Amino acid sequence: MIKFLLHRIVSSMERRYEYDATYLHELVDISPTAARRYVKAQTAGRWQGPAPRDAWHAAAIGGALVEDCGPCVQIASDIAVEAGMPPATIQALLAGRDADPDAKLGFDYARALLAGSRDFEDLREAVERRFGRQGLVALSMMAMYSRNFPVLKRALGHAKTCRRVRVGGTDVAVAPELKAA
Repeated sequence: MIKFLLHRIVSSMERRYEYDATYLHELVDISPTAARRYVKAQTAGRWQGPAPRDAWHAAAIGGALVEDCGPCVQIASDIAVEAGMPPATIQALLAGRDADPDAKLGFDYARALLAGSRDFEDLREAVERRFGRQGLVALSMMAMYSRNFPVLKRALGHAKTCRRVRVGGTDVAVAPELKAA
C-alpha cells in the first residue's frame, strides 16, 4: 500500500511538471522506507523564513544548477514561475545576465555555497546583511535540498542529458560557465 501511494505522489509530480521521475519510481521500488525519508528530507527544505520569494527560488535554481544543467533545473524553474517569480528574472539568471538584485544574490550565494567558491564568504556576508540570519539559513537549506534531486538521479544512473531550460515559453541556453561539471 505504501509503494502504491508513493508511486502516485511521484506520478502526480511528473504530470504537474512534465518531468521524468523514473529514478524516483525506482527509489520507491528499491526501498519505500528510503523513498519516504527522501520525501521527508525534501519537504524540510521548504522553509522560506524571511527570505524574499525570488531570492529563495533563485537559490533552488542555483543549487540544482551546480549538479545539473537540464531537467532538475527545469523543475526548479517551473516551481519558481508557479510561485510567481518573473520568467524574465529566471531567464537572466540562467543566461548569466544581470537580474533582480535579490534573486541574483540568492542564485550566486547558492552556487558559491555548494561549489566552495572563493567568493563564498563575501556572498554569505551579503546574504546575512540583506536577509538576516534566518534568511541566510533559509537560502542555505534551499540550496542544499535542491541539489538532492540531481544527485540521486545521477546515483541511480538516470542523469544522462543536458538540455535547454524553457522558462515562460522561451528556451534558455544555460550560460556555459554556469553549467554543472
